[in-house]
Amino acid sequence: MNRFPQFAKNHETIITGPWPLWVGLLAMLLLAAGVNAAVIPVGQWEYSFIWDRLERLETQSANHFDYQLGPYRIAPDAADISPFDVQGELGSDQLNLFGFVGEKFTAEKEAPARGFESIRGGFTGAPHRHLFLYANFVLDEEKAEDKDYTGKKYRGLAGDIETAFIAYENGSFEAMLGRYASFWGPRNSLALSSGVAMDGFGYRWRWGRFTLSYRLARLDGLDPERYDVTQFENRYFAGHRLDCHLGRGLRLGIFETAIFGGPGRQIDLFYLNPLIFYHGAQLNEGTDDNTFVGFDFTFKPKKGIRLYGQMLIDDYQVDDHAQTDKEPSELGFIVGGHIVKLVASLDVKVEYSRVNNWTFNQILDRNRYLYSGQLIGGADGNDYDLLELSVLRWFNSVQCVSVNFAYRRQGEGEVMAEWTAPWLLATGEYDEPFPSGTVEKTASVWLNLKGIAFGRFFVDLQAGLKDVGNSGHISGDNRQLPFFGLRLSSFFSALVDVN
Repeated sequence: MNRFPQFAKNHETIITGPWPLWVGLLAMLLLAAGVNAAVIPVGQWEYSFIWDRLERLETQSANHFDYQLGPYRIAPDAADISPFDVQGELGSDQLNLFGFVGEKFTAEKEAPARGFESIRGGFTGAPHRHLFLYANFVLDEEKAEDKDYTGKKYRGLAGDIETAFIAYENGSFEAMLGRYASFWGPRNSLALSSGVAMDGFGYRWRWGRFTLSYRLARLDGLDPERYDVTQFENRYFAGHRLDCHLGRGLRLGIFETAIFGGPGRQIDLFYLNPLIFYHGAQLNEGTDDNTFVGFDFTFKPKKGIRLYGQMLIDDYQVDDHAQTDKEPSELGFIVGGHIVKLVASLDVKVEYSRVNNWTFNQILDRNRYLYSGQLIGGADGNDYDLLELSVLRWFNSVQCVSVNFAYRRQGEGEVMAEWTAPWLLATGEYDEPFPSGTVEKTASVWLNLKGIAFGRFFVDLQAGLKDVGNSGHISGDNRQLPFFGLRLSSFFSALVDVN
């Protein structure tokens, strides 16, 4: 039976931004016709478990739909999104009030045990069959202790509006406007991952086997009080991509993103054009922006098997004439596979990722691929590679037990490192080893239990061992570190009649 009838037809689009766009979006409602469907946000760990289930179902489906463009709208009859089913079943006269109360506990040898509380509350609504509203605030103890957090604190808790968006859908066109996270390609996409909620807008338009996507966001600027700049510098993110389903089991997507800004700089009109080549435009305009290009793919040779990959290029040297051409290639890639029910009821996931040194960095601080000190993509920095293997056992789609292994090599490079350009000082060829410097090597094995209990409680339990070589990039400093982690969260909701 087709578990994804809505996915095959409706593909996400995203929009967020200034007030005129809100007005234009609401005006389109007068001309529309469609089906109400929920949008499950990405990034929050309770929702991530739902996305794990949807990813598994997508692997088992022979249909082609744009899973790689998350978040997408989910029809109530398309997949199991419990305990959030009510979000897809709202009437136009109903408001769903919800909340989460969570606790995160971590312990590791040679590090103090820590516990962090979090409280979330918000609402969802569907005032029109084409509209879905979502908003929530968060009070988070862990965020308050983050060195990059600069907002207000109350009794040790950082408070903020975590997610707030309006989603619109009309047939093959979808849009989102507000603050939300999304991903392009794998959920840990190097270009745009599910871990960062940005203010802006985006949209997606599906035309047969093609899907055109766009996103624009305003980033945090550089303040003279915190950065080495003489005046405040604005920062923005723009991205566009085109996906094509070449066959029933093969999809190819190409994308381009840009980080741009400067003192007093506003959004250039060419960055609003989803059909223009950003890199060429910024060269012709004489601006020094940071552009990225890349592609990703998924291939499903049969039901239950999904292969995927992504390549992101920050800088690649074609010429070899000047000393500046000695700059090493700055790129990253991911390759992986997901097999459902490989043996009996066991699933297997394997993934390898690599990001070269200097990737996401740039000579101008404002052009780094960062938002509030966090990478916009899903990479864990640069100058590293990582191999991950998981064997999973699902129980009625509400609990999952997995055995996991990871091996990581981390060089001394950092995204926030000073742009020293050592290749300019080299005589002859410049060759930088990967990973660079004294390499920290970490092998980890752990058991993970996560799922939903009693319909309203989320549990995520991890216990394992890390074997670290050259810890802290100090040669010969080898350590074995047992670790334990536990996340608990309770969820509640209530329907309110707005009339």
